Amino acid sequence: MSRRVLLVDSDVDALGALASALRARGLTVNNANGAFEAVEQAFKRRPDVVLAARAVDEDSALADAFAAVPDLADTPILFLVDGDGGDDGELGPDDVLRGDVDHIVSRITEASPRGSRPTALQEIRGDLQQVPLVDLLQLLAMNRRSGVLGITTPAGAGELRIWAGEVIDAVYRRLDGEKALYRLLGERDGHFAFSPGEPTSARRIMVPTSRLLMEALRQVDEVQRRRAELAPSGEAFLVTEPSSDDLDLSPLHGHETFGAGPISVQAADTDDAGATVPDVTSALLPTGAARGSMPPPPTLRAAESAAIKLEALRYPTAPPPASIGEPTERTIVADKITALLQMPHNLDELLDEIGGPDLLILEVLMELTAAGKVRRISLADLTTPFAPAEHFPVLRSLVTRLARAGFAPPPHLVIAASARRMITLSHAVRRIADAVVPAEAPPNAPLPRPLGVIRLGDGVELTLVGLPTDEAFAPTWPLALHGAAAVVRLGDAGKEALAAHCEALELLLLDAEGMMGPLDLASPGQITLLVRTALEAAAGV
Repeated sequence: MSRRVLLVDSDVDALGALASALRARGLTVNNANGAFEAVEQAFKRRPDVVLAARAVDEDSALADAFAAVPDLADTPILFLVDGDGGDDGELGPDDVLRGDVDHIVSRITEASPRGSRPTALQEIRGDLQQVPLVDLLQLLAMNRRSGVLGITTPAGAGELRIWAGEVIDAVYRRLDGEKALYRLLGERDGHFAFSPGEPTSARRIMVPTSRLLMEALRQVDEVQRRRAELAPSGEAFLVTEPSSDDLDLSPLHGHETFGAGPISVQAADTDDAGATVPDVTSALLPTGAARGSMPPPPTLRAAESAAIKLEALRYPTAPPPASIGEPTERTIVADKITALLQMPHNLDELLDEIGGPDLLILEVLMELTAAGKVRRISLADLTTPFAPAEHFPVLRSLVTRLARAGFAPPPHLVIAASARRMITLSHAVRRIADAVVPAEAPPNAPLPRPLGVIRLGDGVELTLVGLPTDEAFAPTWPLALHGAAAVVRLGDAGKEALAAHCEALELLLLDAEGMMGPLDLASPGQITLLVRTALEAAAGV
């Protein structure tokens, strides 16, 4: 049987050459480039002999590191020396000449008789299609095995850290903990490799693996079913635009930017002006539940931990109930979904960005969709060219005619809308294939801002400028209006104040809905049609 050798050398070229020579003589060789990595590899591979360059053992660093680990303390260590020997020309009892491969092999055989050493645990490798992950974890639990289970799937790589048969931590792509475990348990295609040894990571999964597997059997199938119901063709999702500019359906009134800090649930149902504001999340609370009756946890993970402890006390042996998520937790998830869906996201993006179980996120998303707060967007509407290729010569001619004397090109078209609708509009412009959008974030205040530059070829461009029509900032409007080719107004944005500015500056004011009828601002295709129609009107075509 082949002996296992751990070759340790910081010289990559020398290490590779010697490793190849030893493998040619039937030895199994693993490599390490320093003392720390050598201990880690030895703990996983359990070599019969460690063969290390003398330089690696400076001040007995390697020998002391192995002596400090009881399971490795009796591993024989041989040291490679160059030339004819040490400083006095003589070899020490544990020294071997690097160039004498035959002598190295002989010393390895003498140092580690196979019958005297216990058989080390071996790696387990396989295919998830042949051995499902649930079955593999049950097998490891029955044998109380410890180690790291590496899993590679078409979507990415992950690891399960296992101690005495219990999963104590999981990572998968950007996910960790129970969420990563559930996601891995849903994978049906990929490869796995189990490396025995003591996992070094901290324990982040406290729930017994048997209970997690029972819950996973329910959640994985339910997640697949709900994904198919929500997005059968891979659709994206976006918050529904209210019919009136005066209403804001976002549940995040007055909150900080998403991701900047803890999310709170606002109990009041009025905006800063005292007007009644519809509540997106009230439909998610059960009948009779009082808003603000219990404060939300500072993070969703804290809510998960509390729910786990409570569930463990109530159901020490029974599986968790079919419905997951406390009312406050569901409200927090609804807030996060609504914040993210200010711009389109598909299901994979939502599930990766929001903490908490995938099933809970999908359930809340289905409720928001059924309540009309969130809508689907087909893949065809996610991106669009500005115009068919054959229309570009005509469009270039129109844009060239719109250049104002005394103003540097390119000409710009102003689109005026409420601050809330401006958010949706700016995201739609970003999905126009021929648009170059600014890299910097838009200002927090409702000030004029560039939306993007439409490139029409042959050096001809058209700049789109957004004008949020908060009348408190009306003195800033001339910054965008001076030199504009025309102004397109969405709805009744700006009302008389915008009309007065346009009249004073002798600007053409166009009504978007009058030209187009009802307009879906989230659709980049409709935005391109609006801009092309406005160009024709401004050019007098």
